[in-house]
Amino acid sequence: MNFVESVFNLLRNKTLNSLGVERDLMKLIEDKDISQVQTLLQNRDMDVIEAIEEYNPETHKVNKRKDKQRKNKEPYKVEKLPRTRQRYINEVELFFLLGNPIKWKNDVKGTDEVFKAYNNFLQNTRFHTTMRQAKRLAGSETESAKVYHIYDDNGKPGVKVLVISKSKGYTLRPLFDQYENLIAFGYGYNLKEGNRTVEHFDIETPSYIFRCKKANIGWEVTPLVNPSGKINVIYYKQDKAWYGTQPRCDREEHIDSKAADTNNYFADPKLKATADVIQSLAEADTAGEVIQMNSKDNSSVEYLVPPEYSSMKDSEKKDLNNSILFDSFTPDFSFENMKGMGTLSGEALKRAMTLGYIKRDNLKETYDILVDREKNLILAIMMNVTHIHLREQLAKMNITHEFAEPFNEDKERQWASIGKLYSDGIISLDLAVTMLALTDAPQEEIERIKNEKLDSINVGLVSESVKKNSNESV
Repeated sequence: MNFVESVFNLLRNKTLNSLGVERDLMKLIEDKDISQVQTLLQNRDMDVIEAIEEYNPETHKVNKRKDKQRKNKEPYKVEKLPRTRQRYINEVELFFLLGNPIKWKNDVKGTDEVFKAYNNFLQNTRFHTTMRQAKRLAGSETESAKVYHIYDDNGKPGVKVLVISKSKGYTLRPLFDQYENLIAFGYGYNLKEGNRTVEHFDIETPSYIFRCKKANIGWEVTPLVNPSGKINVIYYKQDKAWYGTQPRCDREEHIDSKAADTNNYFADPKLKATADVIQSLAEADTAGEVIQMNSKDNSSVEYLVPPEYSSMKDSEKKDLNNSILFDSFTPDFSFENMKGMGTLSGEALKRAMTLGYIKRDNLKETYDILVDREKNLILAIMMNVTHIHLREQLAKMNITHEFAEPFNEDKERQWASIGKLYSDGIISLDLAVTMLALTDAPQEEIERIKNEKLDSINVGLVSESVKKNSNESV
């Protein structure tokens, strides 16, 4: 678009906006009115910035404590001791949900080959790692996104997954319909081009991907056909992991800093004495150690000692620690607490960590849907871009997922239990093999076991027949 066209387009868009002319998303993109598109999309920047400031210890309120002014002296430097409570809570939340990789299952016979291809795709795009990254950022910022970037890799289609968030320099702008379906997703970022930084804003829809670039006048828009047929973005949104505990976190940091100030003040011994005693003190370079007191009743000399913490202050500190963890549904993994548990069994440990499991179940209500969306997106990319030759087989699969237990089970005990359930006829062979999770191709393993059993039976029958015939001959 030349200069004249750019000016005309800009003036037209300003006129339409001033007149209140309503235009939908696609019309705005067509008119290259990207600034207006951005106002149409959801903007959560205020909530995100607040969460980032609370998560980052360098921007905590305790760092704003003012130094104490002193007459004819330098200001007294007060202590500013932020903690990383928010990070701890977020990491524990992440551990309970994604400490171990998600388990995938496909129960359609004859599709083991394509299921293996699906798992290879997950591995090549680092599904588990990128999901952990996105989950960690969502827990600390309240939102993040995984972008599946489809590109030409030396004549072959390539896929790279990029995790984006506010703290990584991106603006996230989703658009949902009334049924909470994601119908478009925009994300902004800046790129260095020569000596200047240029603003970019990409918009994803099921049919097109629009690469938008801020020009000297207006925007340049490059439409690209979306090969997957789906929005190649998984948008993560949740409450901050420490939701509801920030005032108590601030209070804890304030108490710690005040206590440090007190310790600093009394770090060097300070002498308390009446005026007559001070007058009798020896000079600094005198070796004498005797202090003469003029009045037996009124003279006084003693070292100041720091005030002892009251039981009330100790109680508050303990309550703050417990309430921050309890209110955020976060188990206490401190050394002292874990030492008190001793060597608990797997089930006993789960009961002790009930808070973490409650939070895990609440999060699964959100992340179950997100994992399903990502599974469908991956299948769409495979069927339409990377594995077109396997499209029919991919469409036949019925893939389900399960969030793995955060604590590793005693495998030998688990296997023994599954084996007993099978031998007692409580579960089927198919279910037993699936529960063992020792192979990526369970159906093949089941068929192999069945064939081996059949061969064993046939060998036994032949042997019995030979033995019978031999006895009859005698």
